[in-house]
Amino acid sequence: YEEYMMRHNYLGGFFLGLSLDHPWLKEFESCKTPTVLYDNRVPGNPKVTYVGVDNQEGMHTAVKYLMELGHRKIGYLGSALGAYVYQQRHSAFFEALQLNGLPCQSELAGVSFDWKVCVEKELPRLVHSGCTAIVCSHDTLAEHVLEGCAKLALKVPENISVLGFDDLPLCKHTSPPLTTIQQNRTELGKSAYCALFSQLQGVPLSTFLLHTALVERSSCAAP
Repeated sequence: YEEYMMRHNYLGGFFLGLSLDHPWLKEFESCKTPTVLYDNRVPGNPKVTYVGVDNQEGMHTAVKYLMELGHRKIGYLGSALGAYVYQQRHSAFFEALQLNGLPCQSELAGVSFDWKVCVEKELPRLVHSGCTAIVCSHDTLAEHVLEGCAKLALKVPENISVLGFDDLPLCKHTSPPLTTIQQNRTELGKSAYCALFSQLQGVPLSTFLLHTALVERSSCAAP
């Protein structure tokens, strides 16, 4: 990593989409180049800043919203835990269930590297176990879950509610339009620049988290 940055005369770097097994993550533990990681956290190095949204806050908002609609058994479908952000959302989901006094057995979650496994195997399992709402780790998966519900002859939100995370542009165009937890991508970009600029000025920022917001559309209703 350091050699790459020096070779290209980069003063600092902003990185996103790195899995936990990416070789550079180990190098970030001791690098001297100012570095900002989106959705990844490497503690202990004052040259590295973690930028993202408050996933714990977002997942708590999602679970509380569904509970207030009347849902008492909520499931979770997510990408496999090979990325820091998905580990955060997975653990925050169960924490939110527990804080709200809802069932929180490990069987309420289904995760996989392959979205088809989530939709074809885990979704029917959660439905048959009595879940009336599904929280997804990201909107792209939630879109596939909506399609999977249609194949199972489940009407959304009449038979089951589906809630996403990220508020990607596709959310307005799914059928039905997807209720989701929003992370403001423009503000995240500004925050990353601010964090990197601070690093270059010698300010050792550790963590820079933005608030999330619930965006209500048509994919959630009372059970």
